[in-house]
Amino acid sequence: MEAALRPPDGATHLLSDLHDWRRRPLPVADLAPFALPDDAWFEYAWLDADGAPCADPAGVPAGNPWWALAYRLAGPLWEVDPAVAAAPARAARRLRSLRLRSAALGQERRAFLYSTAAPDEPGPLVVVQDGKSYWLHGRLGPVADLLTARGEVPPAHYLLVHPERRSRDYIFSAPFRTHVLEELLPAAEARVRGDGRRVLLGASLGALAGADLALARPDLFTAVAAHSGAFLIAPDDDPPDPFAGGEWLLGRLRAGQGRDLRWHLECGTLEWLLPCHRRLEAALLAAGCEHRTVERHVGHNWVNWRQALPGTLRSVLAG
Repeated sequence: MEAALRPPDGATHLLSDLHDWRRRPLPVADLAPFALPDDAWFEYAWLDADGAPCADPAGVPAGNPWWALAYRLAGPLWEVDPAVAAAPARAARRLRSLRLRSAALGQERRAFLYSTAAPDEPGPLVVVQDGKSYWLHGRLGPVADLLTARGEVPPAHYLLVHPERRSRDYIFSAPFRTHVLEELLPAAEARVRGDGRRVLLGASLGALAGADLALARPDLFTAVAAHSGAFLIAPDDDPPDPFAGGEWLLGRLRAGQGRDLRWHLECGTLEWLLPCHRRLEAALLAAGCEHRTVERHVGHNWVNWRQALPGTLRSVLAG
């Protein structure tokens, strides 16, 4: 489909999935019609001369939790994933709070547990980075409930991890790694009955943190699921750059690490991470790793990751 955006009065720049948002604002003088796939979900926003978000009276709100004034275009073939559409409005069970004093981080930290399994029923443990966001914006609880009730995934336990500061916790942080591996996992598994399978799930920087944990202790985990993983980063990048860094994970896979893990990678075709995602796919194939990769015509946002969740859980839990 052809997209022809008209800037509202006062707008000087366009931010969008195609321009890495604030990284590459497009002057409205350079704006021209462009093509989008018919099944695309495309998000954009406007800035005024002061660099402030600018309302678009003609725009359709995107419901983006990061940008109150973000708008969207949906192609004629765009549709909500059937499992997301069919999921109940609310999760069937309550979240359980998990508080502990972290010696590794020097502070009290809080996580949550959600189980689709009965209290004493064994099941895999899914460690979810940005757990609060997956719960609120990814609809993790209702989606997991639906897939479990249908028999599409086994009953499982979900450990929802919430970072205090994402850039500090999620970018190769040794204290955070120790906190999860040596403090949080034992505390969670003292409260729920695991079956030995542990899966890591995350989006963007949360996916990077998941891969870091998995390669640090591949003996503890069975699968890694990454939604738009921020894998254009390496530990020696100064400063860490999620747009153009050293591709640490790619180097580790090419060196033979992660072969005993199942990998599930998803990425939007309208985001800057797509070339990196495709290089990782090639590395997984060359290494003979069990993996599944998915692309959809969306950007770096929660619509993308919510759409990805049902297929991801089927892939890493049901095989």
